[in-house]
Amino acid sequence: MKLINLRNALSVWILAGMMFSATAANASPMEISVVDGDVRSVLLSTARMGGFNVVMDDSVDGRVTLSLRNVEPEEALRLVAGAGNLLLERMGDSYVVTARGKADSLSGAHVFPIRYANPDELKESLILSFPREGNSASASNNTNGESTSEEKSAAGALMNRVTVDYSTCSLVFYGTAEEALQAGRLINTLDVPAKQVSLEAKVVALDKSAAKELGVEWTWSALPMYPKRRETYRSHRQTVVDADGFSHTEYVDVPTVEVERNALQDAAEGIIQFGRGPEGYPFEFYYGAKINALIMDGKAKMLSRPNITTIQGHEAVINIGGEVPVPTVSTTNSTTTTSIEYKQAGIILRYTPRVNADGYITAKVHTEVSSPLYVDSLKAYRFQKRSADTTVRLKDGETMVIGGLIGSEESRSLSKVPFLGDLPILGAFFRNVKTSKTDSELMIFLTAHVLD
Repeated sequence: MKLINLRNALSVWILAGMMFSATAANASPMEISVVDGDVRSVLLSTARMGGFNVVMDDSVDGRVTLSLRNVEPEEALRLVAGAGNLLLERMGDSYVVTARGKADSLSGAHVFPIRYANPDELKESLILSFPREGNSASASNNTNGESTSEEKSAAGALMNRVTVDYSTCSLVFYGTAEEALQAGRLINTLDVPAKQVSLEAKVVALDKSAAKELGVEWTWSALPMYPKRRETYRSHRQTVVDADGFSHTEYVDVPTVEVERNALQDAAEGIIQFGRGPEGYPFEFYYGAKINALIMDGKAKMLSRPNITTIQGHEAVINIGGEVPVPTVSTTNSTTTTSIEYKQAGIILRYTPRVNADGYITAKVHTEVSSPLYVDSLKAYRFQKRSADTTVRLKDGETMVIGGLIGSEESRSLSKVPFLGDLPILGAFFRNVKTSKTDSELMIFLTAHVLD
């Protein structure tokens, strides 16, 4: 093991010269201790100890303080360059050291084909993995958490170094060969096939409905009605006594008229006739009264059973329902404008899975049930919304249940015969009141499977 304890630039050169021959023959781990040493001298001494060829331009300047133990010579050279905020670029068997601001002369375009990952996400990862040039000093002095103009300029320059070629699904990176090597290692780590998760959802509605109709409901036919008539003959037997006082039986064909009407169903039918039709028969209209005393019960029913597959970390959305037009009114400069905005109504399920190393599935789940209710007094819709948010951890194939999404709706409607339905006491025979109350509970069963 080599030991270098440098207090000034002169000691760097002396110790480096004494230990150069041994280092070149056997590049073993090094131990370096430098206090306020010239960075050029430390780089030259470290390169000689490791047996490396090094080239530096006049931009390499500054002082460093470091203490390294049991490090390989190449790693020590990189650490010294990093401490001086310098760019170290390997070209064959030699190293070129220059200031980061002069790295354009060593930079070039490097293309990385993308196989599985999202190129835009890889681009963001590459931008985060490289330091923002010329920004270390300003970052240490900026304590208010706001980005300075230099930081924004450095961030913009770094973003311009990475671009996505969508036609070939590739990343184009502009930088040095050393930076391209670092970028390639990062891309190889992230560009792997993502696991897929298949989600099966069962939406079940448990309804307990009670609909009650009490009263007398009157129904009327359209005006005018002209029934079909058909003339037929029937044989009529009669007993006749002749002049001699003997009786015998005779058959006489008697004409009859059959009338075919479109009668009202399930009602006590009545007929009102008026006027004369083309065949001399009167026009008719029908009315009927139905006494209501009905009660209906509901049961559970399957509303939907969708299946969807998504990549881990990406959101899957299941929307069961439709859009409801909602008018919105805006006023600008004394001008009122009414526009139509469509809002989602029904069942909305959002599922974001993540497959863990042990095979479990951690999922973020959002369920929402919204139903529109028209308010006649406002001439607009009111939305009843029920939602639930949770994060769960399940085994592959295990089912989770979301329940308790309970809603209750009650409505009342009145139908009556004009004028007659408004009469006191007797008006009850000419009107019908319908009261409906619906209690429903929505249950959602979710089963996820990891696809190989």
